[in-house]
Parts: sequence; structure tokens; C-alpha cells
Amino acid sequence: MAAPKLTEEEVHAACVDIVAQGERPTALTLLDKLGRGSLTTITKYLNTWQATDEAQALKSETLPAVVKVPAELSKEGEDLLKKMWNTAKGIADEELEIQREALKQAEQANQAKVEEAFKFSEAQNMKIERLEDDFNSIRKQFEAEYKAHKETRSQLADAEKINVGILKDNDRLQHDIAELKKQLAALEEANKAAAQEKQALQKQHDAAIKQKDAEIRSLDMQVHKLQTSLDAAASSNEQLKIDIKAKASDLSKRTVEIETLSVRYEAATAELKTAKAELKAAHKAASDAEKLVAKLEGQLEVYVGLEKKAKPEKDNE
Repeated sequence: MAAPKLTEEEVHAACVDIVAQGERPTALTLLDKLGRGSLTTITKYLNTWQATDEAQALKSETLPAVVKVPAELSKEGEDLLKKMWNTAKGIADEELEIQREALKQAEQANQAKVEEAFKFSEAQNMKIERLEDDFNSIRKQFEAEYKAHKETRSQLADAEKINVGILKDNDRLQHDIAELKKQLAALEEANKAAAQEKQALQKQHDAAIKQKDAEIRSLDMQVHKLQTSLDAAASSNEQLKIDIKAKASDLSKRTVEIETLSVRYEAATAELKTAKAELKAAHKAASDAEKLVAKLEGQLEVYVGLEKKAKPEKDNE
């Protein structure tokens, strides 16, 4: 998680703490104290604090800027620092003031160079933050696409289960068709026998016989239509099997394409929409097949009713 953004109030409070220790606050001492933020930001807020009445009242400009000596140098330079301190104590106040002014001018001259380096560092930090944001965005897109890929595989598995059910229904329909053909053959034999019997009947039964022939032809046409519809359903089932195999192949390809998600994200999204549309079409085809079976069963019941109705009439004759 990124550190909270450094505020102007925090920098001003750190300046007051450093002045309370008898030191003049600088960008480096503030960075060391706060432990975060860029030198450019700290320098900007340091300048705003120096312009406040509080800084003027504390006379922070007159305080010495203390530089932290590295630990490895503190021991070796201890004697030298003591000698420098004793020498500095003997210098007159006027000469000390001149030296302070010279140091201040030198610090101002170097500050411009430091700020230029700080600006470059700030720009690099901003660039790194943008790259991190882009990386997080791409990673989220990859995770979303991988989740969609898993959902597609689950939907394909469901479609395969549905196809197995359709195949079973198709086998049952084929069996029903075979039974209907047998019944039709039996009816044709019965029609032949009835035709022979009709020739021996009296002329008064000719009209009734013609009516029966017309009904039989109508039933033959209905059976032919049923056969055509069932053949179409079988063809549709075969097409569904082909489509599912094609989707399985397409799924395998898209598994490979996941590795280059950042380049082919839009293509994968389009393929997912296509797969959903085809699954919806498969559901619709299955529903149509169920409706067709129900219709065939109704027509078969009508056919059986007509056959039963015809038998009593023959018995009466």
C-alpha cells in the first residue's frame, strides 16, 4: 500500500520541531525526520513555512544548519571537530557573521542545483507510479478474463450435458419412429384387406369406404410430415454436436491466447459473446425438440383414436 501523501501541515510541524532543537531546518533534515515525501515537495513546503510569521519570530535563518555526520566518521573526526570548535570560539563576532553570510550564499547557489535534481527525481517517481498503476490495471484485466474463461468452460460442460440428454431423446424418438413405421405397415395391410372386403360389399357401403380411404391418406400424410420433422430434429442434433466440438477446439485455442491477454483482450471478449449466443441457441434448439416430441405424441394419440374409431365401424359392417 502506498504511503499517505505528505501535507504542508506536517512539514511545517517538523520545521518547528527542528528549530526547537536549535537547528535551521533544511530539505535534507526534514526528509530524514519525516521519512517520506520527495525533496521537491519538502522544499516547496519549507519555503512556505519560512515566509510565515512563525518562522520570522523563531529567526530560523540565524540558526546553524546541522549536518549529520556518518557513524564511521564520527570517531575519526572527533579530535578534529574539537579543535575546530575551539578555534571557532576565538573568532570575532564580525568575522563569524561574514562567514555565515558566505555560507548562506553558497547554500542558495547549491540549492538551485539540488532543486533541479529533485525535480528530475520527482518526475521519475511519478513515472514509476504511472507504470505501477498500468501494471495493476493490466493484472486486474487478466484476472477478469481468466475468471470469464473459467465460466465459459463451465458453460461448455453444461452444454455437453444438455447434448447428452438430447442424444438420448433422439434415440427414443428413433425408437418411436420405428414403432410408428411398424404400425403404419400393419395399417397398410389392414387397408389392403379392407379394400378386398369393400369390393365384395354392397354398393350402399361405397361412400363409407371412400371416406375411410380419404382418412387413411390423410393419416399417411401426417405420418410423412412427422417423419420429416423427426429427421430435421436429428439433423439439428448432429449440428449441435458439431458446434460443441468446434467450441471445444475454440476453447483450447483461447487457453493458449490467455498468455497474451494484454494484446488480444478485445478478441477474447468477442469470442465469449459468440459462445454465449451459441449456447443460447442450443438451449432454444433443445426446447424446440421437446415441443416437437410433445406435438408428435399428440398426433399419435389422434391417430390411435382414429384407428379405434375405424375398428368398431368395420365390426358393425
